[in-house]
Amino acid sequence: MNIEAVIWTIVFLLSIIPGLCVKSNHVISNLILSGNNNDNGLGFGALLLIVGLSLFYNSLKNLKQKRLFENLPTSKMRSVAMGLVELKGRIEAAESMIKDPFDDKDCVYWSVNIEEYVKRGKSHKWVTRHEANDSVPFLFSDDTGSALVDSRKADIKNVRRDNQYESAPFFSEELPVKIKQYCVQHGVKYTGWLGGKRKMRCRTTYLEPDDQLYIIGSARPITEKESVYSKGAKATIDYKKGGHFLISDKSEKELIDAYGGQSWLVPLGIILSALGLGIILNAFGAF
Repeated sequence: MNIEAVIWTIVFLLSIIPGLCVKSNHVISNLILSGNNNDNGLGFGALLLIVGLSLFYNSLKNLKQKRLFENLPTSKMRSVAMGLVELKGRIEAAESMIKDPFDDKDCVYWSVNIEEYVKRGKSHKWVTRHEANDSVPFLFSDDTGSALVDSRKADIKNVRRDNQYESAPFFSEELPVKIKQYCVQHGVKYTGWLGGKRKMRCRTTYLEPDDQLYIIGSARPITEKESVYSKGAKATIDYKKGGHFLISDKSEKELIDAYGGQSWLVPLGIILSALGLGIILNAFGAF
């Protein structure tokens, strides 16, 4: 489904669904708005509109990302052109490595996420208590050469989590000493009343030498400052305002499947949005 087709589908649905809403107003009131007729369906219509627009926006964004994976050719390091590029290779080295704070790994990037399981009345959910990350520029190589990658501002949510540590008030292991020390250092409470355990989830992700990666980013010439540790790299890959910068340890096919597997949500979002708008306009007496 291209953008033009989406636009015309929206126009079509917006033109017919308000009429359908008028004709079936008594059905909607009886079956959906039972016991809540004071607003003539305004609240339900607003809910449908918000859910539909959210589905449409996020699904369309995912489809655009999928098409980028499919249509952008993979460049070789030796002949990488300036501008948006797709690269596949492995992490070779960094001028100075950093340590992952949970697992003590030598790496070029790490991120830490600490959550607590919180109950409030009948509801319960994981609440983030602490997030942090660090990175250093690294050489990224294939069989033809290398590029320098500055992973700051990269979308790294498609990098698989490396380790997870959990604790709960009863019948669970203690958090490792290193994680407790990290929590104390960063002011994260991991104990409850009288020193009892809280239900915590501590996750760590890192990129280390020899990791195979898939990268989409903007290639630019290496600066004089970067040339000191670029070791013959052909370009620097980083974030350009308004551009794409993604780093993943998943294959291109895995990413295409992940972002394109729910394309049916685009027309569903359009239908829900149009239906919600029709109900809202009908509630205001527009028909």
